[in-house]
Amino acid sequence: MNSTFIRRRSIVASALAAIPCAFFLTSMPAFGQECEIKLGVAGPMTGGGASWGLSEKAAVEFEAAWTNANGGLPLGTRKCKVSVVSVDAQSTAAGGAAAANYLASEGVHAVIGPMLGPEITGFKPVAKRNGQVNFTTSFAANAIGPEFPLVFHELQSPPVWSPPIVKIVKDRFKLKTVVIVGPNDQGGTDPGNALAKTYNDAGVKASTEWYQRGTTNFSPIVVRLMSMNPDALELGGMPPGEATILVKQMREAGYEGVFGRLGAGGDIIIKDSGGIEKQKSFYWFDHIPTQEAGMKRMGVDFERLMKRPVPDMALWYNQQIAAELMLKAVSTAGTDQDGEKIASALRNMVPESRYAGKAGWRGKAQYGINQELSFPVAVNFIENGKREVQVKIEIPVESTK
Repeated sequence: MNSTFIRRRSIVASALAAIPCAFFLTSMPAFGQECEIKLGVAGPMTGGGASWGLSEKAAVEFEAAWTNANGGLPLGTRKCKVSVVSVDAQSTAAGGAAAANYLASEGVHAVIGPMLGPEITGFKPVAKRNGQVNFTTSFAANAIGPEFPLVFHELQSPPVWSPPIVKIVKDRFKLKTVVIVGPNDQGGTDPGNALAKTYNDAGVKASTEWYQRGTTNFSPIVVRLMSMNPDALELGGMPPGEATILVKQMREAGYEGVFGRLGAGGDIIIKDSGGIEKQKSFYWFDHIPTQEAGMKRMGVDFERLMKRPVPDMALWYNQQIAAELMLKAVSTAGTDQDGEKIASALRNMVPESRYAGKAGWRGKAQYGINQELSFPVAVNFIENGKREVQVKIEIPVESTK
């Protein structure tokens, strides 16, 4: 009798104990249960440009982690988990096309990337057929345009910011001659020729030196460059890994001039070629003022959530901003599966970053379409082994929406 009572009491207690659990499970937000938002990443994950693509991947994964840690992405009445699907676009047009198709096969219609000119050239027509919207960092002369209305530019290319920067570095380092070095494909020649024009317009005599992407020994080029003995070598269109090799070989050959990096990745090149103290004269560009409080706060948040140091490649700041805006557009559109709706939401928003503040849209004058972000940029300097104060440069807006 007593044992029967005990068993019955245990059954009742277990049933009562299960009630709160059942209530908790049925009352949980839809986060991770009913919906998932997929955000794609495409860029060079291997080879000399790997630091570009890996920083992009880290930035998008951070934004996904931040969103998930804050309850998920609002989509109508639901809160959705954000997941990231990444693919190596391999710095080639074929890789860009394959990346678009792979992401489409994974159900991804919102993409951060691709990054390089050859990649975006292959990506755009395939993504257009697939209805995929994307942010690119490419410096290609046709990176965005009316023909591809689902492509957005997360930063500006050299014709926008290089004139004021070249004037600054010309005066600071007393430059009279410069050689622009870059790979002999669209990812190197488009920005390289644009930079050559800017230097020439500023009164710095510029010439170009092209090489095969993937080169690991620049000795023949070093011999030519040493015979030319320019005041500066401009590395803006080179993958960071390849630029690092060239810097080391030029220093070993006795080059005493200035290195310039008017393109993302200066921090990587400096670090991997011996650090700040090993550089006599170096100037480089950042697509966002990295020394401002908002960017420092972004770094703190990254390390707290991701449990690792921030990427060395400063371009990751812009890639986080692009991911943040893309997710806002997905939320406004109410779907991650309709590139047209997401693109419309982007066009109609005032770009605002929780770290960098408000910006606007631009690009009509250069590309025929206002789908380029206008966040400010910065230029940095090393003189006699010492890093100097960063200079911020505002970017004009062509549209506030």
